[in-house]
Amino acid sequence: MVQKLSMAGLATVVENTSRLLHASGHAEGLYPAQWVALRYFAEVSEAQRTASALARFQDLAIASVARTVVTLVDKGLLTKRTNPRDARADLLELTEKGRDLLKNDPRLALERALAEIPEEDVEAYARTATRLLQRLLELRQNKAEG
Repeated sequence: MVQKLSMAGLATVVENTSRLLHASGHAEGLYPAQWVALRYFAEVSEAQRTASALARFQDLAIASVARTVVTLVDKGLLTKRTNPRDARADLLELTEKGRDLLKNDPRLALERALAEIPEEDVEAYARTATRLLQRLLELRQNKAEG
């Protein structure tokens, strides 16, 4: 018989999972935020490949995202080109080196681990994790407003 986990115990599991995932993002000479940026630019439409769109996606200030972008450009993982729709916002694209690096994305280990879990458990986890994320975002917003 499985013992029921307390809310504090479950919060610890979630926290430790998050910490482990974040730590795994320090790979291949990149920081977690840089991996997020690479994935973002690999997955979104051309119109969304700007630093400001990435900042909105991450709910971060443009200054910190701009530093991430500059670092990725300096590392040869992204290139900038003029945006024909808005000259103030360069379009960012992965270089071949950036696409190759994504083949070693630390998130792939998470995807493999999830693939090993029975489908019904993954579906239940997806629903629960989505609700948890939404609730945490609501609480964060309420705190900012309050």
